[in-house]
Amino acid sequence: MDSRILIVGHGTAGKALAADITQRGGTVVGFLDDLVSGPDVLGTLADVNEVVARYDVDLAYFAIPSVDAATVRDFINSVDVSRVDIAIIPRTHEILTRDTVDINDLTDVDVLDLVGRKPVKHDVLSAQAFVRGKRVLVTGAAGSIGSRLVKQLAGMGAEVVVCVDWWENGIFFLSEELGSAASGIEYHIADIKNDLLLTQLFERYRPQVVFHAAAYKHVPLMQANPIEAVNNNVWGTLNLMQLATRFAVENFIYVSTDKAVNPVNVMGSTKRIGEMMMQAIAADHPETAFNAVRFGNVIQSNGSVMQTFRSQIAKRQPLTVTHPDITRFFMTIDEASHLVIQSAIVGEASDIFVLDMGEPVKILDLATSLIHAVDPTLSVEFVGLRPGEKMFEELSYEPDKVAATPNSKIFVVRDAQDFDTVDFMNKVGDLLAATRSYSIDSVETVERLRSLGFAIQ
Repeated sequence: MDSRILIVGHGTAGKALAADITQRGGTVVGFLDDLVSGPDVLGTLADVNEVVARYDVDLAYFAIPSVDAATVRDFINSVDVSRVDIAIIPRTHEILTRDTVDINDLTDVDVLDLVGRKPVKHDVLSAQAFVRGKRVLVTGAAGSIGSRLVKQLAGMGAEVVVCVDWWENGIFFLSEELGSAASGIEYHIADIKNDLLLTQLFERYRPQVVFHAAAYKHVPLMQANPIEAVNNNVWGTLNLMQLATRFAVENFIYVSTDKAVNPVNVMGSTKRIGEMMMQAIAADHPETAFNAVRFGNVIQSNGSVMQTFRSQIAKRQPLTVTHPDITRFFMTIDEASHLVIQSAIVGEASDIFVLDMGEPVKILDLATSLIHAVDPTLSVEFVGLRPGEKMFEELSYEPDKVAATPNSKIFVVRDAQDFDTVDFMNKVGDLLAATRSYSIDSVETVERLRSLGFAIQ
């Protein structure tokens, strides 16, 4: 290791990292720290470019895990990356031996640093107490959120975790990853729209808890395929909710999205219909506790903006951003899956939950920070808003009606809108009769959604 290395942070993490590098033959020229002074502290964080030039630094490792996340982002953006490569708290010895930072070295926690937020800690003990000994069914189990949820449930002592997904390869990969060591896990290739097959699964396993994570979620695709969006996201959800009441499921947790708030696209409208169906069904079936969780943009999930950026960086392509001012809320897959479990514990029937994700983040800021951290030769390309895409997302119809829960980082939305549930469910039934029989086309499907009160673009 011939590189000259600067450690940002003279605390426990920084000194341990320096000792490890030195032991492996590396050269640590010194430290930067805003609070500590000493002969090996060469300056403050603001002095980074001067110190890099003076000491001919090749690599800078940021090693202050306790610092405010916004400081990390500001520091990265202040570094003259034409002179030095940087990484955020390297996590493996393999990374330490590299001359440059690879995009795959950045975990989703690193990405949270870049967008200016610390990861949310969750009450694992209460989650274990809730799950232990129960029969649990997870839809969308092969997806990014569903598979993480399955892995967490498997370690919490559930009697059985029934994994349901139509994606054969995904279920295969999940079963291979968990292996024979994970007992009590059952894998089923099944479509949530198939009422006969789902009925058989409910009869066989009699689940006490259902986590419904299956959905079509890609906005432009669903905008172009509204019939399938309705059939999957509305009929599939209704099918599961009806089965939950029929088989006396104790808890039903519906995974929704921030795009369900004031939706302007087909996908968001179908997810909002799911929330409203939940409220209508919950009112008539108090024996089943129905709850919903609204997610922001889940880092590293299939099709997320970070996944797109990773692919573009690997190919050394410009990072594509739809608009300079577009913003999104961000959360990690781990946060998302924990939020799903926690919502079943802290809520009342038909509650909708959101996670404290801080302020929405400009996608341009994320792209710029990634370029600074990984490959300063790359650029940003603005490509224009996609069909159905909003400039910003919301987590509640009325932000002043978001209330606290026993978990300080989880909030319950108390903005449920009054509506005629009978009339609404009749209209949904009419819509589904048309889409499931394919007796209407895409244009009429969108018009039917608009007639339900959604301002689809």
